[in-house]
Amino acid sequence: MSAEVETIILGGGLTGLSLAQYLEGETLVLEAKDRPGGLCRSFVKDGFTYDIGGHILFSRDSELLAQLTGWLGGNLLEQRRNNQIWFQDRFVKYPFENGLYALEKQDIFECLLGFVERSGGDPANLEQWCRFRFGDAIADKYLIPYNDKIWKRPAKDISVHWVERIPSPPTADVIKAAIGIETEGYTHQLNFLYPERGGIEALIHALAKGVNLQTGFRAQSIKKTSSGWQVSDGDQTCSCRRLISTIPVMDLAACLDGAPGDARAACDALQYNSIILVMLGVGHEGLNDKSAVYIPGPDILPHRVCYMSYFSPHNAPQGSSHLVAEITVPPGDPLLKASEDELVGRVAGQVADLCAITPSEVTASDVQKLKHAYVVYDQGYLANREKVYAWLDGLGLYTCGRFGSFEYLNMDQCLEQARGLAAQLNK
Repeated sequence: MSAEVETIILGGGLTGLSLAQYLEGETLVLEAKDRPGGLCRSFVKDGFTYDIGGHILFSRDSELLAQLTGWLGGNLLEQRRNNQIWFQDRFVKYPFENGLYALEKQDIFECLLGFVERSGGDPANLEQWCRFRFGDAIADKYLIPYNDKIWKRPAKDISVHWVERIPSPPTADVIKAAIGIETEGYTHQLNFLYPERGGIEALIHALAKGVNLQTGFRAQSIKKTSSGWQVSDGDQTCSCRRLISTIPVMDLAACLDGAPGDARAACDALQYNSIILVMLGVGHEGLNDKSAVYIPGPDILPHRVCYMSYFSPHNAPQGSSHLVAEITVPPGDPLLKASEDELVGRVAGQVADLCAITPSEVTASDVQKLKHAYVVYDQGYLANREKVYAWLDGLGLYTCGRFGSFEYLNMDQCLEQARGLAAQLNK
């Protein structure tokens, strides 16, 4: 069985489906799983809807935001961020430097002094950058422990080429926060949009309308031909003039023959983390008062819990509320083999204090494990990525999206990248 189109897009996640909306000409989206979405999926268990992490819709680009609004129609809520940090058994406003007033006085003094006396320099890794930009105390108390936890490797092993995406607070705001004057950080995402019904996957359903999408097609072989490309899953072969991949680059490379040795080795060296999601639902509305809680402490498995009922009241049955806990792990970590009962039990016990719930109050639970979640910017990232994409670019094959281009992109950045590539190809 075969099919032929102008453009094939591998991967039916946010990037792949938005590309199909932006591109002109006949396009076919091939998705390996039985439903599209990628990292932009939602799950439903016992009436509770939860996402893969705390997906929110925001953008500094008003045109892009208007497009998002148009795709979702009236299925939208506007919410105001209420993120907190669980630090020394208390809640501190997020981001940490805007919540210093909640700390003990000695901690406030150390953070403020460290910030105003911080030294300049040319940081070689993320740990050094945190110290140079925020001072030793803020770095040691929050930034370094949290980054060690989410990346599952010391911050000194993470490169700094990406740190421009971390907003830098004005000195005045840090001083105000230290003496108790309210300030806001990360203002571009202070107010955000979220689907009223259907979780974040409602955006995927909206994007998929009118798109030529085939699910259950896992590419096994990709061959370049005189007129374009052939993609096969073993049973079906599809042909196209132009091929765009949004699937994980290591999965793409496994489908292609003839990779140079240095490109193959570089692809194998690219680092990423998997994620385990643990959903806990309770029969009361106690998990409605925050959007998310960040947890730097190493004694608690999750690095973040998101209160999904805060995002939309329709994510939970009436009179109930729930959270989803996010746990990053490197590939092959033993935690990926842990049972659902073990993970639910550990998480429920560990978050009981900070979420003000008891394990006995949990009325519903669920666990999801996803292989490709976070691109890790280790010290070898730039050199390895350059070798891999020099090879792929030389083949005339296009890539896009978080794992397609192997960049740690937010949802709005995936959409921006897809729009840019489509504009280039539509010419």
